[in-house]
Amino acid sequence: MDASFFLALPRLHAELSALPEGAVTLWPGLPRRPEHAWAPAMPLSPAIASACLADYERACRDGASGSPVHALGAEHAPADLSEAERRALRKMSGLPAEEPEQPLRQTAQQVLLLAWLQEKQALDMAELEKKISASRRELAGLLSGRTRVGEASFLPRDNDLPDWKKTLAAALAFLPDMPENTAFWVSSPAMAQAVSELGGEEADSLPAGSRAFRVSAATLAALCGRSAAERLERALGKEQLGRTLTLVLPQ
Repeated sequence: MDASFFLALPRLHAELSALPEGAVTLWPGLPRRPEHAWAPAMPLSPAIASACLADYERACRDGASGSPVHALGAEHAPADLSEAERRALRKMSGLPAEEPEQPLRQTAQQVLLLAWLQEKQALDMAELEKKISASRRELAGLLSGRTRVGEASFLPRDNDLPDWKKTLAAALAFLPDMPENTAFWVSSPAMAQAVSELGGEEADSLPAGSRAFRVSAATLAALCGRSAAERLERALGKEQLGRTLTLVLPQ
């Protein structure tokens, strides 16, 4: 398989991805991009992205609705309506027209910033749990007179991290920037399970010991929900969503 460009998804922090050599994570456009991260052409400058992140941190403390996430991929209630059906329903009900959608890339970058923040908070909590556990072992050792060795893993669980469907949908908004030889390194067990159930064409896998599947971008977008898939199709067009993508599932 010709896949010289491994991009980890949906996790944005390298600590959560167990990256193979040469693989990169997706960077949400913040300042001080690390060497192991790749950034497409983001609509918000690093300074503005940093300001947005600070706003989101304040919003997390004060309570927030998560509007960028809803704008990109939330499913409609009570029924799963298309955008055209939703506009027609509002018109029939005499409700005002909805505000125009902001550009897809801007919404996607905001979602990635929120996902990056949630991952960072989960990693910070895991580090705190690690320190507390170490303190407990030291205290237990003083009381028992025996030194306790061994240390459990304190990486966040998949359930403590952002919804992989939202992050994946946001990442696909930047599909035109990704090289043709891009292969997605699937860094979420839940996403890996969904990909394996697609029944896509199996491909030679790199690195050894992994499994690889080839599916269309449209098929992958459909995993993110109808609303997200429709918006991606409107913004990217059928040519981009017709691209065949390789997804590598680490064992």
